Amino acid sequence: MAKVEFHCGELFPRVGFIVTSLAASSRAVVRFYNKRGTAEQWIKEGKQAVKMTRLSCHRFRANEVRLWLSLIAYNLGNLWRRLALPAGIDRW
Repeated sequence: MAKVEFHCGELFPRVGFIVTSLAASSRAVVRFYNKRGTAEQWIKEGKQAVKMTRLSCHRFRANEVRLWLSLIAYNLGNLWRRLALPAGIDRW
């Protein structure tokens, strides 16, 4: 399946291809992969921002607590960025 996206200010459209074995309508497949891509970006951002992958403890519970603390730090950072920073920084 081919996916063509038109963006404001760009002369040519962006063309992408999705190869899948999902048996659904093309809209459902594109929606599924867009959501998946968004989730992967959040994971990547969390790994870079708060080092969510540093789970070096030997016990599962300790690693779970470290991951929860990282997620809380990430969410507090996002809240701070959205609510407290000046609007001009939005475009950086």
